[in-house]
Amino acid sequence: MLESCEQNAQQTRLAFHGIVILFLGLLSGIGFSYAAATTDVSSGAYGAWRFAHMEGILNGLLVLAIAGVWLKFEHGARSMTVARWLLVLGCYANIIGPIINALFIAKRLIVPETGLEAFVVYGFYIPGTLPIFALMIFLENLFRRIRSS
Repeated sequence: MLESCEQNAQQTRLAFHGIVILFLGLLSGIGFSYAAATTDVSSGAYGAWRFAHMEGILNGLLVLAIAGVWLKFEHGARSMTVARWLLVLGCYANIIGPIINALFIAKRLIVPETGLEAFVVYGFYIPGTLPIFALMIFLENLFRRIRSS
């Protein structure tokens, strides 16, 4: 029973983080709307705000989707705790980095040229790849559960 309560609490926390990330994505939609109304679609601000908006919405939905199926996973392994943290941290990085980019830099950041650009790229965009590893752990967990049943 205690294990089930902990799993429900984890599911609730995941849903909370998913809603916060989704909310940040929706808030960045205000910047996207402003950029769409005041600049050309080829401008850096338009692209940066669009990227931030889409990252927030998609990452928020991803966390909410994982929260929705959270009770279907096998929760004995420590890898599930790691995967949960990788997912949440990576999805926050995926929204915070693009918002900082849209607010202060407003251009594509493939090769950082200034200190702020390097901070965004190395501090947020690279950690933003962590959900890929989390999803691999979740898939492995589900495949193991399918095989055992």
